[in-house]
Amino acid sequence: MGLSHSDKKNNKHTFLVFILCLMCFFSACSFSDDPVLITDQKGNKKMTLMIYMAADNDLESYALANLKEIEKTLIQEVNVLVLLDRSEGYDETCGNWTDTRLYEVLHDDGGSSSINSRRLECPALDLSSSEATELDMSNSSVLQKFIEFGKSKYKSEKYALIIWGHGGGWKAFAIDDRSKSYMSVKELGNAVRNQGLDVIGFDTCFGGVIENIYELKDCAEFTVGCPGVSPNNGWDYKSFFEMLSEGDYSSNSIAFAMSKSSRAAASVFENKKVSELMALFENFCKELSLSIQNENDRRQILDSLFASKSYSYTQYPCDMFLDIRAMAGLYTSSENTLLSAAAVRLSTVASDISATGISLHFIPLDSANIMAVRHSEDYVRNENKTDQCAFIKESRWWVPSLSGDSGSLLDKLFYTIF
Repeated sequence: MGLSHSDKKNNKHTFLVFILCLMCFFSACSFSDDPVLITDQKGNKKMTLMIYMAADNDLESYALANLKEIEKTLIQEVNVLVLLDRSEGYDETCGNWTDTRLYEVLHDDGGSSSINSRRLECPALDLSSSEATELDMSNSSVLQKFIEFGKSKYKSEKYALIIWGHGGGWKAFAIDDRSKSYMSVKELGNAVRNQGLDVIGFDTCFGGVIENIYELKDCAEFTVGCPGVSPNNGWDYKSFFEMLSEGDYSSNSIAFAMSKSSRAAASVFENKKVSELMALFENFCKELSLSIQNENDRRQILDSLFASKSYSYTQYPCDMFLDIRAMAGLYTSSENTLLSAAAVRLSTVASDISATGISLHFIPLDSANIMAVRHSEDYVRNENKTDQCAFIKESRWWVPSLSGDSGSLLDKLFYTIF
């Protein structure tokens, strides 16, 4: 059956409207400069994960391997941003570039060894999507601006940060070979404080030391880190994303997915409990210090602590870290009732806050079983030092003093003359 002139005119009008709708759709979606996100019903993804990969050092090849692992296991409910700083002379794959690049991680269905993710521009960091820029990852302002960029451009219900790279516990993270520098614990705290983060994880060595955890107690709901050494090849990110997808994306489930994906035993710290832990630890140190009345007491306690559970590198010189729960366990049955009561309370809360363990700096080691004669000046409480972390500044009964006679436990063990 043929069409009338009126029918043909109406069909032409309908076709034009259809074309205009298609043009509007592609204009809004395909040619926007902003990232196109797969969203949930609220218009945001469940989580934005920011990974600060400080690999301008001998960890470069492991960083690239972890990035490829994330590309192959990425899930749709999560935005993943990676700020990756590479080095020279360790790995020549993936184009052998040696600068700093920011990526929105994209899923890689194939087996390519090259980076599949989308390189981003970030004016706040002077990063281009096509030109080389070298950033000093030890500079805390770089970390701060990275977080601010991620939160402003990638809206989600939860925000998590992973610090990736070398870690030195109480003194250093984000070690950058090119600048020959590192980010102190205090600088790290300044960068992440008031950023609205839900979980902070450390894919580093010694992320779970009390000096670090105490600094970050007001910076997120949970902190995750190993009390000791962590392998160079980093977390099992395939396992991490699989556990994320099976959970409810609560802060608690994110934190435990991080800890379970660590290749070394990692602790989950509920940060609202850290202040109580610190108070009980200080009280325990006070009672243990007061129990030292002579050289025999000093030697007996020093030997007991040195032989208790500890963490350190296997290359020397290095720092020795004691396990807090193991320390307390030595004195829960002490005949000194004040000391035993303090030890029981500390052991109970330390077990509650972390079943895996929490450590703290004890003394540098010159070699296996040989203690250094002094602590680093940076670990001695000094009001004239403005870059010391809150734990060192606020501890009255553990940290040594300039005079060596404050009565703190470390003063009694190493510097008091009886």
